[in-house]
Amino acid sequence: MHDLVTPSFSLDEADFLLQLGNSVRSAAALPLEVLLEQEGILKRLAREAALAAMVSGVVFTPEETPAVIAQLWQGVQTEPPTDLHGDWLALVPSEQQQQLRQRWRELRLQKCMDVLYSHRIDSYFLERRAELERVVYGMIRVRNQGAAEELYLRLIDDAVDFSTLASAYSLGDERYTHGLVGPMPIAQPHPSIRQALTPLAVGEIAAPLRIDDWVLILRMEHREPARLTEATRQQLTTELFEADLTAFLAGQDLAAAAAAQLRSPAMPISTATAAPDAPIVDITHTSEPGDLMLPAGSEA
Repeated sequence: MHDLVTPSFSLDEADFLLQLGNSVRSAAALPLEVLLEQEGILKRLAREAALAAMVSGVVFTPEETPAVIAQLWQGVQTEPPTDLHGDWLALVPSEQQQQLRQRWRELRLQKCMDVLYSHRIDSYFLERRAELERVVYGMIRVRNQGAAEELYLRLIDDAVDFSTLASAYSLGDERYTHGLVGPMPIAQPHPSIRQALTPLAVGEIAAPLRIDDWVLILRMEHREPARLTEATRQQLTTELFEADLTAFLAGQDLAAAAAAQLRSPAMPISTATAAPDAPIVDITHTSEPGDLMLPAGSEA
């Protein structure tokens, strides 16, 4: 009888170092911009560059500044400045600069998005209203079409309690919640489930629906129409911005742009604010509202 040996992780160190060396030499042979693109780093850098270029043109009015400072310094254990002129971030202790730098960019980006898209939110909400509706639905999930038909008839003809049948017969995790799923946006479930749910009034049951290896019985439990709350407004603003940003980046030859930047003289890295002499596009007076604008002369 052989002793059982528990396998453990092990590598031949010499072979590992040989393979590592080969990988490093292969990477080093590539132009830097090609390596960055292949590893997916260039897209992330381009996105960060576009965001930095967007917020560099954002300024706050004297009336807005006190509220901005209050948001920046929330939970920060240092005395806040009276204004945000100059390189105010350099006056903050180094251990707090990263947190404030991140908040500063978020606040400027939020203002940028509000200016660019606030005039479009009402109409965009009307476009998205059906998809933003939230629902709670009941689901019984079985494998057999015949079993599904029998359960459906019991629900329709015998008025058996849906939650009782779901707990007893459903084969999915919903059996632990008496068949209840949600609340969630109606656009979130499988497209076939959404199509079956859309015409249902509360209390109505859809005929058995086959999706892959499952047969589903669905019952509408609750519908909550979409409302243009502040949270919804923020969600829609972000959606519009992300769509424009994605389209902008997709239209760039990032490898060529990176190669050109690598050949050009290095530029100083900015800190909290743009350089005073940097040419800036005023985002509050764009000629075509909604267009994704970057500071003049900047490249993503």
